[in-house]
Amino acid sequence: MKRPWLVLPLALLFILSGCSRDASPTDPRDNPPARPLTAHESALARDSNEFGWRLVQRMALEEGQKNSFISPLSVTLALAMAYNGAGGETEQAMRTTLGFPDLSRDELNAALSGLSSLLMGLDPSVQFRIANAIWYRQGLQVKPDFTERNRLAYNATIAPLDFNSPQAPSIINDWASNKTNGRIPRVIDTIDPDLMMLLLNAIYFKGDWTTEFDPSETRPDRFFLADSSQASCQMMQLTDNLPYFENELFQAVDLPYGDGQFAMALLLPRTTLEDLTSRLDNAAWDEWHSSFSRQRGTLQLPKFKLSCDVTMNNALKAMGMAVAFDDHRADFSGISTMMPLFISYVKHSSFVQVDEEGTEAAAVTVVGVGTTSIGGPGGFFMRIDRPFLVVIHDHHSRTALFVGRIYQPEWN
Repeated sequence: MKRPWLVLPLALLFILSGCSRDASPTDPRDNPPARPLTAHESALARDSNEFGWRLVQRMALEEGQKNSFISPLSVTLALAMAYNGAGGETEQAMRTTLGFPDLSRDELNAALSGLSSLLMGLDPSVQFRIANAIWYRQGLQVKPDFTERNRLAYNATIAPLDFNSPQAPSIINDWASNKTNGRIPRVIDTIDPDLMMLLLNAIYFKGDWTTEFDPSETRPDRFFLADSSQASCQMMQLTDNLPYFENELFQAVDLPYGDGQFAMALLLPRTTLEDLTSRLDNAAWDEWHSSFSRQRGTLQLPKFKLSCDVTMNNALKAMGMAVAFDDHRADFSGISTMMPLFISYVKHSSFVQVDEEGTEAAAVTVVGVGTTSIGGPGGFFMRIDRPFLVVIHDHHSRTALFVGRIYQPEWN
C-alpha cells in the first residue's frame, strides 16, 4: 500500500536465505544477552513503549481501516535529537508526550545510546541497524552543545547542506536508501524555503525465522476484510512447537528470529482489530508477553509486503506536543538563536516483507525544523485470515520495534 503522505518514532530484518535452521525449540534464555539493561535503559524502554502504544492508537483514529506499519523506536530517536535543542514549555511538552522518564538530558541521551547499542548487538544472526543524521541549511549557526550531544549519544552524521541546491533532496534520499538497504529510497521530494534543519533516524531489521515456513506448503487462499468482503492471499503454514497463548480477546503466537532474542508477536483478535488496538498499553503488553508458553500447533499466516508513508503532525499535537509545532511559541533555542525555530513536520516511511524465510522491515523518520523568518490435530490451530496486529520486539528490553495493523495482506 502506498499513500501520498508520510511520517513516524522511529525501523529491521534478516539476510539468511534458503536453508532452514535447526527446528529445535529456541528460548531467548538459552542465549543470554551480553549484559543486563541499566535501570535508566529499562525505564526508557518501558516508557518508550507506552508512547508507542498511544501513537499507534492515535494513528488508528486518523487512518481508520488501512494497513499501517510504524516504528515507535524510530520516532522516539528522531524526536530525541530535536529534544536536545528544546527549552521551556517545549521541552516539557516533548518530555511528557514522548514519555521520557525523569532523567536529566545527559542521562536520557546515555540511556537511548546504550539501548540502541544493546539492540544492535543482541543477536548476531539478525541484522539490526540504527542510523541518525542531521543536515542544516548552510549559514545557520548551530550551537556546539546541540551538535556535540547528538554526535556523541546518537553517532549522528551532522553537516551543513545547501538546501537550495537541486541535488540536496537526492543527498538525503540516498542516505535513507543506503541505511535501509534500498527499501526506503525516497523520504523527501523538495526542501521548502523555510526549512532550516532535517533530523533523520533510520532503522533496518532483517532476520530469518528460527523455523522457516516450507514454501511447498504455501497455497492460494482467501482473507476476510473488515467490511466482510474477501481478498486473495498466499497463505503460509507451519506446524511446530511455538510460543502461544489465547484469551477471551485474541489468539497469539510469538515467532522467533535467529537465536531467539527477536520475535514477531502476531495477535488475531476475536472481535475487531480496533478493539484490540484500543487496549494496547504497557500493563497489557507485559501480561501478554509473559503469557506465552511453548505448545505444538499449526499456524497459517498470509505473506505480506507493504510500504507506508504517514505524517504525524496531528497525532503528536493531539498527544500533547502542539507547542513544538507552534511557530510563535516553540522554543528550540538550544539549536540556534539566530532565528525562531519550530517543528514543521514529522514524516514516517516504513517497509515490511513477511515470507517463508523471515522478515525484512525498515523505517525512516524525518523531523523537519522550520522558521518563520523565511494448528492441526493435537495442538492449537491459528488461522490468520482476517485483520491482525503485528509487534516486532526483543525479549531482553521488550521494546516494541515495529507495530503493524494489517487489514489486507498485500504483496506489491
